[in-house]
Amino acid sequence: MSPRIPPPDITFVDSPALPDPQWYSHAASINGAGRLIFTSGQVGQHKDGSFPLSFGDQVKQAVANLADVLRAAGAAPRDVVQLRFYCVDWSMDIGGDLVTPVLALLTETYGVTYRPLTTLVPVPKLAFPEAKFEIEAVASVGGLSRPWVLADGHLPNGAQTLVANRFPVPAAEVDVLVVGGGFSGLMAAYECQQAGLKTVLLEARHRVGGRSCSLALKSGPGVIELGATWINRTTQPAVYALTEKFGLETAEQYTTGQEIFQGLDGCVTKVPDPQSRRISDSDPETTEKVQKLFHLIEEAANQQDIRKWDSFPEHEDVTVAEWVTQKRLYDNATVRAQCQHLTSAIVGREPHETGAQYFLDYIKSGCGLTSIISEGEFGAQSLKVKKGTSSIAMALASEIGPGNVFVHSPINTIVQYRKGATVTTTGGQTFTAKKVILANPTNTYSNIQFSPPLPAAKRTLVSRTKPGVYAKMVISYTSPWWRTAGLVGKFSSLLGPICFSWDTSSVPDQQYSLAFFIAGERAAKWHALNALRREEAVIEHLATLVGPELADKVRDVLEVNEVEWTKEEYIGGAPTSTIGPGLLRKYGAELRTPFRDLHFAGGELAFEWKGYLEGAVTSGKRAASEVIDVLKSGDGSKL
Repeated sequence: MSPRIPPPDITFVDSPALPDPQWYSHAASINGAGRLIFTSGQVGQHKDGSFPLSFGDQVKQAVANLADVLRAAGAAPRDVVQLRFYCVDWSMDIGGDLVTPVLALLTETYGVTYRPLTTLVPVPKLAFPEAKFEIEAVASVGGLSRPWVLADGHLPNGAQTLVANRFPVPAAEVDVLVVGGGFSGLMAAYECQQAGLKTVLLEARHRVGGRSCSLALKSGPGVIELGATWINRTTQPAVYALTEKFGLETAEQYTTGQEIFQGLDGCVTKVPDPQSRRISDSDPETTEKVQKLFHLIEEAANQQDIRKWDSFPEHEDVTVAEWVTQKRLYDNATVRAQCQHLTSAIVGREPHETGAQYFLDYIKSGCGLTSIISEGEFGAQSLKVKKGTSSIAMALASEIGPGNVFVHSPINTIVQYRKGATVTTTGGQTFTAKKVILANPTNTYSNIQFSPPLPAAKRTLVSRTKPGVYAKMVISYTSPWWRTAGLVGKFSSLLGPICFSWDTSSVPDQQYSLAFFIAGERAAKWHALNALRREEAVIEHLATLVGPELADKVRDVLEVNEVEWTKEEYIGGAPTSTIGPGLLRKYGAELRTPFRDLHFAGGELAFEWKGYLEGAVTSGKRAASEVIDVLKSGDGSKL
């Protein structure tokens, strides 16, 4: 089963000296700052005071009551670390009536991950004569900020080891408060601090890096990427400069061998590169239309002004599907499938969900369609960071310094006054700042209460952004069998579940892996499968693509890791958030316009390289520059 990114605060432990507890755990270790929530005993009582007659129905009602109590206290079933049951006239014959509702509470929504400690206490009677069952819980919620630390538990830059879990208290008054610890927020905080401004960064999740997620393999040496993977020395100078600044080595993307492509009819072909794909052996007209589709998109994208959105033709301000229909191409099934493949692969959404202007603007920001889908000197998939892209994020966080970067700190409210703002976390911590930089994804703005509310135009735009539906599965092998077979490791399909893939091996580390992307509508269907079936679907699809002569090698897997980005809290999707038709042309300028003392950053708010690390870095620099210019001028209310 593929491991998910683990929650950092709670570790459930089973002793090998005891029988397998199966649906509960032997012990729990709760580390770090947080809130413990204790509930009183909940019986199976309806709101009107009545009780169901049977034991099983009372258990169901009591479990439902417990879930309501947890929600009222700001917790969820996944936060439960201990359950205690009180059962009248207990016997093993009624065990199923107890276990089934409790398992449903813990697993139906969140997956079989949490197995809280349990204790069952048989009793002759309860406080209410009609009551046959009572349940109480202890839950742990990461509701208090704690400083970001390196994975080994040390503060960065050689600071002292954390002692007895006593963490520095965040400064209550700062010059700049940055919301979001992705690349954009880290860059903004770093720039502000370098300018001499007292800066604190609050990250809602348990780690920094945002959509970058580098993971050390369990099966051997080497690092794989479950998120952002590539940079470019030539076209992405800002993020490449960070690798040089922090002494991080890069390696060129492997480019030798043939690509495998699966068409809409299921036919599998080998091609030397994406430009020479054989779309149809028997239908030259279809091939010509697909080539025309790519040409029209490339040409239209090149004509976009990524800093002047109102120049886009009004009659073309429609969805991508409608735009291609205007070009008299969408009636062809293969063209429709190619169009779906492009929008899903590039922004994680379907053609009927994505605005044509936004899609073309996004492509232009990435130096064109050819750049986005290729490797090499000018391709978006040019270089990999040997230690993983997350090493850039950790280096930035280390530079910002101990006590200035805090994780487990989701924002609840931002209240602006005549000058400055007050920011309150969901755990109740309050900060006052002269300036606030929002560097979280726009689709998560709705988690924050703004007072005064965001301006109407900005609110209209950000309330309609949709995060991409994206997942990434990295499959590791003992050898690069595809290279031996003359394949480059790029497998793409119009049918799915695999959308596209890349070779992400590191030969010096003897780490051989393929990274598979599942995106758009096919990802939504794939998400509905359980973890083992998701693995099986990708592995068997790959076996189909390579044919029976290599299928055994496909199935001889060393390790599987995956992330379903749509399920990652406070992110909600990847690689970016898309915008539908009729919005960018009208409100594009509002995306980056400061609102009083509130400034806006994030990869999706970049001019160049939206949705990429480069865009995140440059967007963070832009927002920091706005703040620095105002605060250093001595006029904190200028913007």
